[in-house]
Amino acid sequence: MKKTTRIILLILGLALFAWFIQRTGWDDIRGTFETLGWFGLVVLIPYTIVFTIDTIGWRFTFGPTALKGIPFYVTWIIRLVGESINNVIPTMYVGGEAAKIYLLKRRNVTVITATSAAVRSKTAQSVAQSTFIAMGAVVAAYTLPAEHVAMKWAFAGMAVIGFTVMALLFKIQKHGMFTTILGWVRKLGCELQSLVSKEEKIRELDDQIYDFYNRDKKHFYWCTVTYLIGWMFDTVEIMVVAYLLGAEVAWHHAFAMEAFISIARGFNTLVPGALGIQEFGVVGLFTIFGYGPELGTKYAIIRRGRDVVFASLGWFAFYLGEATWKGMREKTQKSEGE
Repeated sequence: MKKTTRIILLILGLALFAWFIQRTGWDDIRGTFETLGWFGLVVLIPYTIVFTIDTIGWRFTFGPTALKGIPFYVTWIIRLVGESINNVIPTMYVGGEAAKIYLLKRRNVTVITATSAAVRSKTAQSVAQSTFIAMGAVVAAYTLPAEHVAMKWAFAGMAVIGFTVMALLFKIQKHGMFTTILGWVRKLGCELQSLVSKEEKIRELDDQIYDFYNRDKKHFYWCTVTYLIGWMFDTVEIMVVAYLLGAEVAWHHAFAMEAFISIARGFNTLVPGALGIQEFGVVGLFTIFGYGPELGTKYAIIRRGRDVVFASLGWFAFYLGEATWKGMREKTQKSEGE
C-alpha cells in the first residue's frame, strides 16, 4: 500500500477517534471509570486469560523443540512486547514480529525459525479468526430479530466469506505462501529485485513452513484450535464489563459482537490500535443487538483503557530488557543478511 494512502487512513482514523472523544465528553469518560472503581482491575482478568491462551497457541507454532529450555513466562512477555508494538505502530505487523524475532534470537532461537513460526502463527490466527467470524455471523443470523431480514442475510454472507477465506489460507500455506505469491507476481509480469535476491531464503522459509504443516500437523491443529478458544473466551470480557456496569448481555450476543469487533481491530495495521474504528464499531454492534449506544460507548471506553494498560506494560518490558527500536532493527537486518 502506498505511503500516502496509509497516511490518509491514519489521519482519518485519528480524526474518527477525536470525534468519538468529543462526542462522548471527558466527563462521561471519567464517570465510566469512576463507576467501576477498583473493580476496574477485574476487567483485566479475561484478557489476561485470553493472552495466556494465545501464548500457548504461539508456542505450538515452534514445534516440539525450538523453544525447549525457554520458560513460558518469557515467551508470554516476548509476545506482549510484540503485540504492544503492533497495537501502537501501524507497520502491518512487521514491527511487532521483528521485535519477537529479535528477542527470541537473544534466547538462541534462529532468525529463520522465529520467522517461519511468525508466519505459521499468523496463518493459524487468521484461520481461527475467519472461523470465529463465520461462527459469529451464523449466530447473529439466527439470533437477530426477524424484522432485520437484510442484516440477517448480510451476516449469512459474511459466514460464507469467512469459511472461504479459511479454506484458501490452508490451501496457499500448504503449497508455500511466499513461493506462491512470488509466482503470482511473475505471472503479472513484475520482477521484484528485492524478492528475487532473497529467493533462496524465501524457499528455505517455505520449506520450514511446509514441513511444519505436513510433518507436524498436530502442533498446527493445536495452535489453530488454541487461538480459536482464545477468540471465543474473549466474549467473557463483554459480559463481565456489562455486569459491572449494571447491565446484562446474553452470551450468544457477546459471541457475535466480539467476532465483528475483531474485524475492526484488524485496522490496527493501518491505524494505531484501530483508534476510532474500534470505538464506533463497538457502539454500532451494541446498537444493532439491542443494547443501545450508551452501554456500547461505556464498553468501548473501558476496552480502550484495557488496551492502554497492556500496551504500556509491553513497551515497559521492551525497554526493561535493554532493547531499543533502532538497535532491534539494525540487529535483525544484520541477521537477515547473514
